Amino acid sequence: MELWHSHILRETIDQDSLLVQGNRACALGALDSGVRFFAGYPITPSSEIMETMARELPLVGGVFLQMEDEIASICACIGASLTGEVAMTATSGPGFSLMQEAIGYAAVAEAPLVVVDVMRMGPSTGRPTTPSQGDVMQARWGTHGDHPAIVLAASNVADMYRLTMAAVRFAQRFRTPVTLLADEVVGHMRESFAPELVGRYRLTSGDFDFTEGYLRPDMVREVHPPHTLGRKGHPHVTGLIHDDTGFPTNDPKKSEQFLLQLHDKVVHHRDELCLYDVKNEGKGRVCIVAYGSCARSARAALKLAKEEGLPVEVLHLYTLFPLPVEIIQAVARRCEFILIPELNLGQYAREVRKMAENWTTVISMGKIDGTLITPREILDRLEELIGKYESI
Repeated sequence: MELWHSHILRETIDQDSLLVQGNRACALGALDSGVRFFAGYPITPSSEIMETMARELPLVGGVFLQMEDEIASICACIGASLTGEVAMTATSGPGFSLMQEAIGYAAVAEAPLVVVDVMRMGPSTGRPTTPSQGDVMQARWGTHGDHPAIVLAASNVADMYRLTMAAVRFAQRFRTPVTLLADEVVGHMRESFAPELVGRYRLTSGDFDFTEGYLRPDMVREVHPPHTLGRKGHPHVTGLIHDDTGFPTNDPKKSEQFLLQLHDKVVHHRDELCLYDVKNEGKGRVCIVAYGSCARSARAALKLAKEEGLPVEVLHLYTLFPLPVEIIQAVARRCEFILIPELNLGQYAREVRKMAENWTTVISMGKIDGTLITPREILDRLEELIGKYESI
């Protein structure tokens, strides 16, 4: 595989490693996975993605556009996608809100593209330079109607690189918009990693090659789905419910069939889409289910728990949606408690509770003061939960 990142992006530690900011690693992953069109509007804390793409895309024959706002940005990406370009945009909470109607349009038109949301505190302007995970449910249900959603969550710089590549692959394969969530800390931290080595990671879900099937510029093809090929082979794209010719339909049966196809193409491939990792599997009375920056704290808390002899395991989710039902229910069947630390008031905990409450107790550990949840805070909560269990 030929990597397209240039020397401009490198803050070199040695010949094989890079010291890279999370947002820049996201741009690097986009370039290396074949993204050749980016339209965006600057917004803290995601602006470095746009700045890097503005500098790098022309060097590899790509197109960068700074648009007048986030609505225009994602609409430009949809247009580029429907011509066969591999397209991406990036934003934060307020811009992500503005994009929702167009995300729904992309889902209906089956226009593959990637939306990166580097989350900050909200609602509204909130606190632009502080981390949050407040956009989780917006990523799933921000646009109206029944529609599919693929949502990934990055926890470190390497994740920003490899999950951007995964998002591109999923978007192209399933012909749908894919959202990659990060937060201000993940977007702005700097870590060292080697792009040539992080393309392939072993996850509990199996050996997943994030670079397999990526699109090089010379491999890009027209990506109109078959049902948009209208009369005489000319594509017809619409946001209306349509039949397999691409033209609108009011037929109840065809309408239902179309919406079920949108839904099923994602839900029926959960095994492929649900990326996760389990640490200390099967050895915990309590399982910490975490994603994003909170997963880093959870993994550090696990080390502390092992030192104290506490029976704890960690389920690190890289895919939030489609819901990893089987994975979470397997954990629920073997653990007395599930603890979910997140930088919101329990948005994902509510989803986990629906899946797991028949077998275990799900406890939300939310934090919304603009600071991270520390490993010590998680350990203190674990000790409290295990103490309660042992006193019963």
